[in-house]
Amino acid sequence: MERVPYHDYRSIRSILETPIMDDRKWAKVPDIPADMIFLDLEDSVAPEQKPEARQRVLAALRDSSGLGDKLLLPRPNHIETPWGRDDVIALAEAGAEVICYPKIRSAQDVLAVKELCAEHGADPDIFAIIETAQSVVELAEIARVPGVIGLMSGPGDISVDAGMALYEPDGSLNHGFLVTKTMTVLTGAAYGLATTDIAYAKDVRDFAEIRRRVEQSYRLGFTAMTTFYPPHVDIINDVFTPSADQLDHARAIVTAYEGVLGDGRAAALDENGTPILVHEYDKARRLLAKAGRR
Repeated sequence: MERVPYHDYRSIRSILETPIMDDRKWAKVPDIPADMIFLDLEDSVAPEQKPEARQRVLAALRDSSGLGDKLLLPRPNHIETPWGRDDVIALAEAGAEVICYPKIRSAQDVLAVKELCAEHGADPDIFAIIETAQSVVELAEIARVPGVIGLMSGPGDISVDAGMALYEPDGSLNHGFLVTKTMTVLTGAAYGLATTDIAYAKDVRDFAEIRRRVEQSYRLGFTAMTTFYPPHVDIINDVFTPSADQLDHARAIVTAYEGVLGDGRAAALDENGTPILVHEYDKARRLLAKAGRR
């Protein structure tokens, strides 16, 4: 029998990463309208703070009432680090429904963390972070591991692992990352997984530029975005929430196309003379379905 995920992760729009050891920033999380909150034990936690951060993450998993209906996404350290095995065991024993697993190289990395979870009575969903060069070229194998429900694009770490500059001289993201992002989106679409991107910019306070980059990721086909800067959340939610006009247009496409199908034809024309083919019909149906899940 096919394994059923705990949640519909493809309906998520925004994921916020806030350092759990920063009391000032963490106190603001309940009022930030992100759909999902990172409970990070990896990049945002200094080595000497790892044990205390683990206890804070476990406390949040035990009682998330103060966070409203936000989903929680704990990220342990990789099990080959000094803290990773203890992180994963603690999350498994706490009953974490989903784990965001970092520094994956191959499907074997995912299988190893799943085996460790199983040894401690858990079978969490896995958000696989695609942030090494090897993980990019082995995307399909990673996506096929049972329990993988999402792929998270991590250009920052790929840039380190592959020796690629993160930015072009004009401040745009290195053009090579269009390849890694597209591969992530296509693999996610092929296997029905959520796919998340992050809007890197040299100035995170340039909201016009952040919106442009979020819109670019949306057009590319990502289902959600991650950010570590709270003001980005409203931008992400706005871009990834279909507008009333978009929904009306989608309904019109569905009505028109289903009408011509009833007449035995395979195409229609909209009021502007633009052909409506099965591709536009399928996209419209998916847009309406996603809006209906929220």
